[in-house]
Amino acid sequence: MRKEKQRDPTEVEVIAWVLPRIAGGHYAVSDDERGRELWVTEFEPTLEEMEGELCHGPDQRITEPLHRLKEQCNRNNLQTFFNTLLGEKLGGLMADQFSGMELSSDHYPLAVAVGYRQLNILIGNFQSIFAREREGLSVPWLAVIEAKANPEAISAGIVKHYATEISNLFPRMIRRAELLKVLTTEKSAPMGVKSYIEEASKCYIYGRFIACLIVCRSAIEFALRDRLIATGHEKAIQELKYKREDSLSNLISLARRVSPSLRSTLDDADQVRRAARDAVHKGVPESELCKMEYIRTRGVLRELYSR
Repeated sequence: MRKEKQRDPTEVEVIAWVLPRIAGGHYAVSDDERGRELWVTEFEPTLEEMEGELCHGPDQRITEPLHRLKEQCNRNNLQTFFNTLLGEKLGGLMADQFSGMELSSDHYPLAVAVGYRQLNILIGNFQSIFAREREGLSVPWLAVIEAKANPEAISAGIVKHYATEISNLFPRMIRRAELLKVLTTEKSAPMGVKSYIEEASKCYIYGRFIACLIVCRSAIEFALRDRLIATGHEKAIQELKYKREDSLSNLISLARRVSPSLRSTLDDADQVRRAARDAVHKGVPESELCKMEYIRTRGVLRELYSR
């Protein structure tokens, strides 16, 4: 059977592939009179490169165990190498992988590769945890580590974490953006309404669906207040404001009384309002619900500025 030709990656796939590799330092840049050129690589590190990275830095405690293992690849040296590199618990688990082997110098490259990859996994996991914990509420011991850590190491970890995150998000961002259509209206909306629906769209494209839902509610509130004023109902809004009753719910009720032809549109506006209220007061909504209410919001704005 003839082997099918492997397809070329799409532009989206190439961009998603490039980002974390640049953040990981797997690139080279050259400048000449014509401009700048970038090479991004994905090569397996050589034994010498792995040895160099393991022994690099101010803390060279791994250098001696690594040299002893290279001189004599036996059980004791292997255990010491893994324990020093990864700690006794994880080091013991790594050493157990070699328990059924008759160790010789031929196993040295394998031991280095196992230790190197496991260390990079640990570093990557910690970098991700550290970056995520900065975004919310965390624990005191992580703040202690942050205070004592090398700022350059923190910066490198943050760059790598977010490059990887964007890489994973990028194909879905593009798919969501491609599904959107130009939203046309007959009347021009004020800058405030435009800013809110643009912000909601950014949240939707980037997958921040809870934020998207809450901003959608604000977009509808600003738009509905604007349309009521434009159709001669500013006094009624001022009365609601004076009574501190100018909530979106009351604005929708007012619009139902003065614009009965907008009944279906106002029903949709109220659905978005209730979904956003529940997100604020009752808990995290489902992503699909947020997506649906975002699409509903676009329809509400289109109707409000097309009648």
